[in-house]
Amino acid sequence: MMVMDDIESTYNAWVTYQALNAHFTRTRDYDYFKYNGKGTWSSIESMEKSFIKYEQNGNFSLQRKIFKDIGNTFTNKEALIYFYLSQFTNGITYPTYFDSDLYDEYIERMNNFDFSIKKDTMEIKRYLDKYEAEFDDIFKVDGINHPVILKMGLSKTISLETVAVLDMLLGFVGNIDRTLNDPLWHDYSELIKNYKPFLSVDVLKQKKIIMDVLMKG
Repeated sequence: MMVMDDIESTYNAWVTYQALNAHFTRTRDYDYFKYNGKGTWSSIESMEKSFIKYEQNGNFSLQRKIFKDIGNTFTNKEALIYFYLSQFTNGITYPTYFDSDLYDEYIERMNNFDFSIKKDTMEIKRYLDKYEAEFDDIFKVDGINHPVILKMGLSKTISLETVAVLDMLLGFVGNIDRTLNDPLWHDYSELIKNYKPFLSVDVLKQKKIIMDVLMKG
């Protein structure tokens, strides 16, 4: 039986997951920031009902253990959000498949955000030089072909953070939305739009970093 501290930390992990899961998977009817992370799940009773469904007839609830472990590992709200963002931005929404290595990589990028943006812009510059292309070309849609920015993002050649920053600067996502009717792009577009509000970015600083790399001969 869990003591009160265990219940509270498990609940914090569970309720934060529920809110972020709704934000990233129920994009038409839930916004984490609009509802301040609250919903029908916002009580310990709701959590217990969810776990008990799996514990009937003496069965073991793996989710209870997963969220207990997460709550004990990430003891403040920011750390919990970062952990879940590291999963959701990699398409992992089900707790059984959570990967702690993704969190380590995510924190590394967050702690070295400027360097990550610069490194990714260098990848873009290499592409432009290799194919003698213009910067705007990576956002262009040619018929049913995927734009280069999507290929770079999905292949992890550049990070989702860099794609999001570029959209903050250029607003290219909306333009592609209006041009390309494609399920792969649709999912990636939704991911960018859902993720951007979680990023606290000095846009002018990032613009200078990007321009400095692109303008270098």
